[in-house]
Amino acid sequence: MTVDPEVDAQLPGSSDAEGWRRMHPLSPLLRGGLALLVIAGIIVANFRDHFVQFFFANNLDDGDASVDVSGDRDLVDLYEFLVAEGLLLAVLGGLLLILLLIVLFSWLAWRFATYRITEAAVEVRNGVLFRSHRRAPLERIQSVNLQRSLLARALGLTKIEVVTAGQGGKVELSFLGHRDAKTVREQILQVSGSRRRGGAAGQRAVADVSAPAPVGLDGTVYSTAGDALTARAHDFVDADIDPEALEAQTLVKVPVGRLAASIALGWEAIILVVLIAGIIIGGAVLEAFLIFGVIPLLIVMASVMFGQFNKGFNFTLSRTDDAVRTGSGLTSTITESIPFGRIHAVEARQPLLWRPLGWWKVRITTAGHSVAQGGQNATQNVVLPVGREADVLRVIETLLPGTGTEADEIATLRDGLIGPADGYVRGGRRSAAVLLWGRRRAGLRIEDTGGDDATLRIRRGVLTRSFAIMPILRAQSIQLRRPLVHRMLGLASISAHTVLGPVRMEMRGLELGAARRLFDELAALVLRVQGAEAQRILEARAPLAEPMPAEPVLAEPVPAQSGLPEPVSPEPVSPEPVSPEPASPEPLRAPRHGHGLTSGRAHEA
Repeated sequence: MTVDPEVDAQLPGSSDAEGWRRMHPLSPLLRGGLALLVIAGIIVANFRDHFVQFFFANNLDDGDASVDVSGDRDLVDLYEFLVAEGLLLAVLGGLLLILLLIVLFSWLAWRFATYRITEAAVEVRNGVLFRSHRRAPLERIQSVNLQRSLLARALGLTKIEVVTAGQGGKVELSFLGHRDAKTVREQILQVSGSRRRGGAAGQRAVADVSAPAPVGLDGTVYSTAGDALTARAHDFVDADIDPEALEAQTLVKVPVGRLAASIALGWEAIILVVLIAGIIIGGAVLEAFLIFGVIPLLIVMASVMFGQFNKGFNFTLSRTDDAVRTGSGLTSTITESIPFGRIHAVEARQPLLWRPLGWWKVRITTAGHSVAQGGQNATQNVVLPVGREADVLRVIETLLPGTGTEADEIATLRDGLIGPADGYVRGGRRSAAVLLWGRRRAGLRIEDTGGDDATLRIRRGVLTRSFAIMPILRAQSIQLRRPLVHRMLGLASISAHTVLGPVRMEMRGLELGAARRLFDELAALVLRVQGAEAQRILEARAPLAEPMPAEPVLAEPVPAQSGLPEPVSPEPVSPEPVSPEPASPEPLRAPRHGHGLTSGRAHEA
């Protein structure tokens, strides 16, 4: 495994001969050392009297020394007892020994925690007794996140989370200095993007990549600080926005008032109000003690709503050279950088009470999340907590380049989002039995542009409207399914499968004939687009120069021997040409199978 000298020269600190670097010296404090000290302090404060009784019970009955262990007096009693018995130095020595052991184990944990960035992967090693070595291949990186808790912000530290495809595929660098972490993130994104392009040079050389300047909450770009205290203050309030995106005005921001109002009008708040009203009415009619059931419910729902506000505070979305970047947070902040081409599906959602205000929420599906994180309420999948129609169109164009750059493309997106959906395949005549009141809005459209940016678009919903887009390039399989009710009504549903995530690409209630035509058209489009992409990747990774042909080796002439006949050169024999039978090439097809008794389905991968 080799380390690129240009990348290694730009990384913070010094490395060993193999390119391994250590984390920040204060990283053990945030990885459990501080929690250990706090827990030890709580235990000592609450069980002080019991410790005295346990360790010094034999001396408490002496006439000369006495101490009140009832808990009614302060630490002065314990101090006077230790002085009287001559145990003060021993106790202080024991506490000092415990602190030294904590410092020693923290130093060992920091000493054995190292990382490096090679030409092929990001690697992390840690552990003293039990060693672990985690490796994130550059071509499988899905996002690079910077996480900062409130204490980490105060100490000027940041954790880097490299998310890869697969369950639990995360590599964490805990912790680095904030500006060092930003530099490492830029290097990872640049090297990863160069590798995905087949080694082609990007817009910037790797050696030129460095951490961008800190940006305040009001958009102020801070220059180089004159002292360490000012630099620490700039890092604490840094919103982690690319100054170039700020100058180009390519940011999408969410005002605090709109965020608070959207939470108050969300389904969580509605459910909370309904439950509280039900409990109060039930307590007034039935038993009064039922009212006390509101208190824990209020605590839970308030924590959920505050979590939404905390994660959506100061939300910004911007576009850099190699990735889409989102950042948010009030007490703890998180910045997620998703490289282009790693977004598998995008969905805009509009709850019922948001409809008069024209607000939408946008979430995405990316690889690398666990089953729980791929659920419908995963906050890390939200790339726009709340925004207007123009914000939604801007976000979709940022996430999926090529889908909303021209005027006609923007009009097509708006038509699918809030328009009459011209050109969409609607539900069948009997689809009201399965789509209910959503039949009027439901529709499916295959947007074949003739290039790589072909997409599948599905809209549906009544109480919560949705508009989902999936690049054909990201489809892993497609499915035509006919549950029992669909078979009875002559209907079918079309599904497109991608990685695990909150966005569901499925259209139900289609006429059977239309569903079959869409299935065949979608299968052919997937093969064409993904086949062309695979061919481009192979060409990009091919050697830049063809190998030179080997020079022929000439045999040395053998001197003729007397008495031997001269060799006779055989006449060349031309074989008769054989005309091969013409064979019609079989078109490339994906595996297809079907099954089902009460519900039939056809599946193509």
